[in-house]
Amino acid sequence: MIVNKSMFPLQTGFGVISQMQGRFADLQTQLGTGMKASTLADMGRDLPMSLSVRTRLAKIEGYSANIDTVSLRLSFLDKTMSRLDQMEGEARNAAVQGQYGSNNINMATIPGLSKGRLDELVTLLNSDVAGRYLFGGSNTDTAPLPTTDVLLNGQAGKAGFQAVVSERKTADAGTDGRGRLTSTHTAATTTVTLSEDGVHPFGMKVSTISSTSGDVTVTQPTAGTLPLGDEVSVTFAPAPADQIQSGQTISMGFTLPDGTETQITLRAVTAAEANGSNNEFVIGLDAEETAANFKTALDARLVEVGKSELSAASTYAASENFFNGPGEPVLRVSGSPATATSLRVADASDTVMWYGGQTPAVSVQGLGRLEISSSAANSVTLGEKAPVSAKHGFQITGISPDTASIDTSYAAGDPSSASVAFTAVPAAGETVEVTLTEPNGNTRTLQLTAVVGKAGSGQFSIGADADATADNFSTALNVVVTEAAMAAEGNPRQSVTAKVDDATRVNYGMEANESGLLRLMRTQAAMTVETYPTEADIRASREPMRLAAMAQPDGPLRIAALSDYEKAVTADIRSANGRFDAMANRQQEALSESHNAEKGSIEILTMELAVASITLKSSTSRHTAYKAQLDNLLSDIETVSKEDVAMEILALQTRLQASYQATAMVSQLSIVNFL
Repeated sequence: MIVNKSMFPLQTGFGVISQMQGRFADLQTQLGTGMKASTLADMGRDLPMSLSVRTRLAKIEGYSANIDTVSLRLSFLDKTMSRLDQMEGEARNAAVQGQYGSNNINMATIPGLSKGRLDELVTLLNSDVAGRYLFGGSNTDTAPLPTTDVLLNGQAGKAGFQAVVSERKTADAGTDGRGRLTSTHTAATTTVTLSEDGVHPFGMKVSTISSTSGDVTVTQPTAGTLPLGDEVSVTFAPAPADQIQSGQTISMGFTLPDGTETQITLRAVTAAEANGSNNEFVIGLDAEETAANFKTALDARLVEVGKSELSAASTYAASENFFNGPGEPVLRVSGSPATATSLRVADASDTVMWYGGQTPAVSVQGLGRLEISSSAANSVTLGEKAPVSAKHGFQITGISPDTASIDTSYAAGDPSSASVAFTAVPAAGETVEVTLTEPNGNTRTLQLTAVVGKAGSGQFSIGADADATADNFSTALNVVVTEAAMAAEGNPRQSVTAKVDDATRVNYGMEANESGLLRLMRTQAAMTVETYPTEADIRASREPMRLAAMAQPDGPLRIAALSDYEKAVTADIRSANGRFDAMANRQQEALSESHNAEKGSIEILTMELAVASITLKSSTSRHTAYKAQLDNLLSDIETVSKEDVAMEILALQTRLQASYQATAMVSQLSIVNFL
């Protein structure tokens, strides 16, 4: 029998010991670091799971960074909107109709207070966080508004708001201050006619007329002989008919440039009852003289309205022209203001553009700059609003051919129009298609199909006759144009978005020309430029009249002249007070709480930002919980229990010691030692 080392292979024993030593070293590393492996290659079968979890954690970290950034911006926007809401309330209560203050202090201070609010408003709308402007939609690298001084006074030859207001006031007042209205009374007649001086958007437009006297005949507004616009007339019954009686009235209603209404009421009085009031006319010896007196009183009253309500309406109309909303261009008076007959589209070469941020080219407000009208009972016309702007609103570019009962026509131009005439009651299925083109070149086809009974989307009901069908078609056309404008306009909130989860985006874009902010801008600018003279200012301006009166000999002439002076001062004060009342009334209406539920109001904007903030908080909660789960999972995958490692080290150490001893004993085996 052979006894030697070949019975105990040392190489195998050394290999096993080497493996145990390697494992011992790994365990010592794990004990020191708490990690299972120091490299990805050492992860083994846990590697795919580890990489997947780490990828997800990295995503959560990115989303959390987005959430932190958006939270900061939303916090700033929330504070800004809170201040804007306070400003709206302050402005609404700053000027109240009939409250002029002691020595007209309210009238004297309101322009300065409004200027302060306008300055603050411009500052807030130009707010930025870390160089990113918040009220310009996706245009975040430049301030959306110029400075207040540039807005009001212009820059480098470009007209500001003051210049636009001046033009508009002149255009609305006309050469004689009577609101572009002309009264006529031919001698030896008993009729007074009041006519608009043309077909244009300026001045006052006659809307209604009435009388409490049965001896006066009034004619409602009708189209006058071109170039005149609409006209009304008052005819006093000639003898032997009875004259108008004392106390009876004649009233005329007018539409002002900003769309509001006003009324003039003149009361008939006898010569003995006349006291020089601005709302009366004297009954003459006959109807012809009464008509002449009525014309004189009407002209004087028109001038007074022109200085008060018309002036205020002109200022607000100018604010709508200059501070354009979404889908609308900036407009200015075309040509010489006093005789102008149209508006023109302004551009950056001659006019300050108040808002330079992102804005939709088409807006639901104003029906995408389209209007629906009818020239006959059986026809409907869809036309572009003048003046046409290639950068704003829909352009009408086509209409489908005639059908059996529907004649269609298209008139290209500036503005273009498409007309539909029903020659008979259409059959079910007859269809009209109108093609609209957006400023960016996108086209939309509006399709309306005749149906029997209740109409659905894209349909119009067949009426009892062609006229009734035309009415139904007009209603349906309004609906589809509105829907097309809504789709083209989009949502300002979506102009800036942030991804805060795999399937969640927060929309928080803001545009300074949204309706609530726009109303605040228009009212504060209008109240800033409109100033009111004090009684001292008025008396100073009338001083030459007083001096001329005092130059008269002492007696009836001087007394009469001084009386005229006092009447002129009283009329000027009345005009200033009337203008203040008209401005205050318009500001209160524009900023009233009744607009709170409207799209783009400050309250709706605040609510939408709150929804975005809630979405952020919900996402943060989800990420926090999910991250905790992933961290635990990753810990199970990549880390070790130090207690378990320590126990394994002790066990391995014992095995190593035993292996060392056994190997040492085997290495000493020999025949000599055996013997």
